Amino acid sequence: MDIPRYIHYGATEFIPTKGFPIKNLEHFMKPKGGLWASRKNASFGWKDWCEQEDFRHCDMENSFEFTFTNQTKIVTISTVQQLHNLPQMEDGGLSWCYSIDFEKCLHLGIDAIELCWYGNEYRDVAFGDLYTELYGWDCDSIVVLNPDAIKQIDNQKEREASSCILSRI
Repeated sequence: MDIPRYIHYGATEFIPTKGFPIKNLEHFMKPKGGLWASRKNASFGWKDWCEQEDFRHCDMENSFEFTFTNQTKIVTISTVQQLHNLPQMEDGGLSWCYSIDFEKCLHLGIDAIELCWYGNEYRDVAFGDLYTELYGWDCDSIVVLNPDAIKQIDNQKEREASSCILSRI
């Protein structure tokens, strides 16, 4: 089984003290803080959404990739039922969409929450109106709640290793 790789745009390295700890925001469906990314091979991830909406340029030179440690608990959302299994904010949530209680999720041991609903690769599993339920999550993406759950990939070392292999051939 392939281990998913994620890409974050807007920084060249992961700094665990930046954006953590996460906090719930009243009347908003995303937390304050956390680390946002998309699967590197997503058919409709952050980079795709930015291009479609002419929002911003996702520069590979200003990005980093990561995977997760072995013991990481990631909740994947492809259906409304999966979303509704997560704790909801009791006070301060929005009435017209599902306001995840991110602080409670972290307390329950959830390290990250990933939306897998928009892309073609989820056509057979996606169900329900997650666009409305998670309004503002406009592409397949992941929010990391626990900074200790990720391992940054050193792309420079990978490029050097692959060039060494190619030079031997």
